[in-house]
Amino acid sequence: MKVCGIIAEYNPFHSGHAYQIDQARKQSGSDFIIAVMSGDFVQRGAPAIMDKYTRARMALACGADLVLMLPVYGSTASAEGFARAGIAALLSTGIIDTISFGCEDTSVCSDNYRRLARTLAHEHADFQTALAEHLAAGIPYAQARVEAVRSCYGKDFDLSLLETPNNLLAFEYMRALERFCADVELIPIKRLGRYHDTNVPQTDSTSDNSNDTACTSGSKDASPADGTFASASACRKSLLEDPIRELPALEQARQIPAEVCRLLSDYARNYCFLQEDDLSLPLHYALLTQKSSGFEHFLDCGSDLSARIVNQMDVYESFSRFCDLLKNKSVTRARIARTLTHILLQLPARMPAPLISVEGTLPYLRILGFRQSAAPLLHEIKLSAQSPLITRVSEAEHLLSAEALLYFKQDLFAGEIYRSILLNKCGSCYPDDYRRKIEII
Repeated sequence: MKVCGIIAEYNPFHSGHAYQIDQARKQSGSDFIIAVMSGDFVQRGAPAIMDKYTRARMALACGADLVLMLPVYGSTASAEGFARAGIAALLSTGIIDTISFGCEDTSVCSDNYRRLARTLAHEHADFQTALAEHLAAGIPYAQARVEAVRSCYGKDFDLSLLETPNNLLAFEYMRALERFCADVELIPIKRLGRYHDTNVPQTDSTSDNSNDTACTSGSKDASPADGTFASASACRKSLLEDPIRELPALEQARQIPAEVCRLLSDYARNYCFLQEDDLSLPLHYALLTQKSSGFEHFLDCGSDLSARIVNQMDVYESFSRFCDLLKNKSVTRARIARTLTHILLQLPARMPAPLISVEGTLPYLRILGFRQSAAPLLHEIKLSAQSPLITRVSEAEHLLSAEALLYFKQDLFAGEIYRSILLNKCGSCYPDDYRRKIEII
């Protein structure tokens, strides 16, 4: 049995994701595809546009065989933390042969960059010194690290490759694998489209797309007519503007597979799509309740940022405007959004045990859904997994250690926050995690 792993958010799932799954299966020759997916909150510090179970079903409908949930401590982390947690989840299954990911330039996975990843996996003293100097100059961490790499190793590398989001993630995946001493084949898939582009590429409305967007098993070509996939940002923008009008347009432009479009339509009729400003009121409440004690005890919130939050709370208007107000030359808006999300979700900076072990495994694996044809895969994971496998939330109390259970309960709390925001916005909500069944197709 050969198994390929993918780390994703599917926020929302679109034709570019279907293309990646299809290419990963073809290029790796794998029998099964495992997707590790963010839960209800994502890496940019925002709620997912729709709930985790629905997004998992979309992935299963388009070729994934098993969807595992990335714990909230990993899904809302920086690129480095997100990549480490995703790799750890895949390694925890004990059966991964290959890992596939999208990137802007596949040369980021060349031998040169893999050597650099190996070097940075253990961050030698000269690199740590350079990094500290750049951070002291007020440069944001991500940029400071690039500058430290440039000053220590820049003569041998085109570091501009690491300035694009998916190339940077690809590099972080390699660095995590080196840190965990994991021998896994990498399958980079070149992105066909721009990550931050908020426009949806259009295609000839008379073209026949009745077959190549069906996406029931991932075996059909999901490419748009012009070969360019819309970004998840563009799809979110369209859905948030007017899902009833935009869904048919997205499907016609071959940017969302037909099966996913049906799931999106059902979701839009019953619920509504979320965005960062839907967090405004609950975040304001969370900030008010913690103002007197400050915010340093929350994940990713240092003393300087905590002081700025306290000082600016009198002019709080919304989540997005507060992010814009708090950002400066040394702290990016994305970092601010993640930190505010951590405060809302009450994620402490210190836990009794780390999320990821030294060997590179998570404290548990939580299944969101699987294909019935993946029964052999599940059987093999049960035999080989390095972490407890959770299929029902009620199992956690019996299967997990006290330390692991703390992380699991943080996931459940994040799910409840998400449900409450959804209920407040659209007046309806799905069952909680204890009553919600995993997706099986």
